[in-house]
Amino acid sequence: MWLWSLTFAAAHVGAPVDAVDAHAVDTDGRVLEASIGVFWTEDGDDWRWVCHEAVTTETAVITPRYAIAGRRWLVSISRLEETRTLQDAVYWTDDGCTWSVSEGLTGLEVPEVAIDDTGTVALAVTDNEGTASNFIYRSSDGGQTFSQVLEVSDQLLTSVVLGPSALGTAIVGGVDTEGQGWLHWSADHGETWQSHEVTTGEVVSMAAHPTDANIGYAVIDGVGVETLLYTADAGESVSVVLDPDGAITDVEVEPSGGAWLSFSGNAYLYAEDGVTFELVTTGPPGIGVGLHGDLVMLATRFELVNDALAEGDRVDGFTQRFSFFDVDGPLECPEGTHGGDICSPLYPVLVESLGILDGSEDSGLESGDDGDDGDDGDDDSSDTQAEDPAPNDPTEGEKDCGCGSEVALLVLPLGLVSFIRRRPGRD
Repeated sequence: MWLWSLTFAAAHVGAPVDAVDAHAVDTDGRVLEASIGVFWTEDGDDWRWVCHEAVTTETAVITPRYAIAGRRWLVSISRLEETRTLQDAVYWTDDGCTWSVSEGLTGLEVPEVAIDDTGTVALAVTDNEGTASNFIYRSSDGGQTFSQVLEVSDQLLTSVVLGPSALGTAIVGGVDTEGQGWLHWSADHGETWQSHEVTTGEVVSMAAHPTDANIGYAVIDGVGVETLLYTADAGESVSVVLDPDGAITDVEVEPSGGAWLSFSGNAYLYAEDGVTFELVTTGPPGIGVGLHGDLVMLATRFELVNDALAEGDRVDGFTQRFSFFDVDGPLECPEGTHGGDICSPLYPVLVESLGILDGSEDSGLESGDDGDDGDDGDDDSSDTQAEDPAPNDPTEGEKDCGCGSEVALLVLPLGLVSFIRRRPGRD
């Protein structure tokens, strides 16, 4: 579950380009969230673009957040004034063309939604300031309609995650008016909840173990210092497993218990035992990580490696699956739909933006081209494995992050990417 919000001076389609999270729909299908829209493939070959502007205003500056279950997609926009209707923060679609308002949430600030792997149960949380309470909302029709299931006093609810439907785990993170972080835990698909105060700071993201209903992770932002917490008893007690000097941008858990996280958009860390993290030296830098069986999907830093999605594993390395230059066009949508009337006319703007970033007229670079004019007979354009460390390569030097200690990594700049944190008393 990615944490990044991206800000820029223009609409999404003209934004600085980066991939932020990856989802597997099935063996070949993928959904890639990016600053400039959503990229979708059904067969792994034909990639289509869906614009964020289908659900936002033309001048929105915060990237929407998506929850994916097959072809049922939900999206939340954290600022009501940037939503398409100016009053509805959550929308759903089955085809990527028509985006319908989710009923029951009108007028509420919704920072995040989640949906289970069957596309049936969905959860939404609110973080309305100036109110005595916020709420957890639940849907049993895949996000079409929501109703309240828990009222939480004196807290902003900031994040939500749903485990596999077969397990039933749901976790909501919050921060109270005193700045204390909370975990709200459910073992029955979000119908009933237990609440636990965990530590000082805002819970900005979480991950649920896919096979153990008691294990989970929470990322705590203690005003600029992020900490990864681990619980093995459904949030009743927590321990610090990683306290790096930088941002933790995504966390995911394998069925075996191994845990992945993205560190500052610069490197990936992995803990085979779920708690002892080490630097992954075989993968490119990225912001988001997704899991599909034994396959690991990395939403990679386009401005650094010229690719957007790499797949593989930490032993054998990763290969390019998609670059933004490979997009085949907008999703084919009929007139009268949001995709047909809003996204299709914007596609030339996207093409122009990518052409400028490609810089092919000046540098001759194409997708996967490393700029080396030497004819060495080797073609490694599709391989995104880490090579010999460059001066700014985070794999240079010590490889073990040192669980519980500072991670000695050089954090690369993220351009105009920035965190948008929501706390009590924010301006």
